[in-house]
Amino acid sequence: MMVPVGQKNFVKRRDIVAIIMPDSAPSKKLRRSAEIERMLINATGGRKARSIIVTKSNHVILSALQTTTLKERINEKANLEDTKWTQV
Repeated sequence: MMVPVGQKNFVKRRDIVAIIMPDSAPSKKLRRSAEIERMLINATGGRKARSIIVTKSNHVILSALQTTTLKERINEKANLEDTKWTQV
């Protein structure tokens, strides 16, 4: 299942390891190191980054959506997926 992360961008739900706030010092360090290693994906569409998504492949994705919004979208997708299987 794909999760919308804003600005018509999507990430595979099963590949998401963490969603963190971008304001803390460790988050900023993670963002800088990902940029240096060319593992940073900016999915903000020019807006302010309000969350950072870390994937299994160690890619760091910047999103303009709040962490709580992303969490809700992931949970919605998980519930839809569970419902899909139980109805069969």
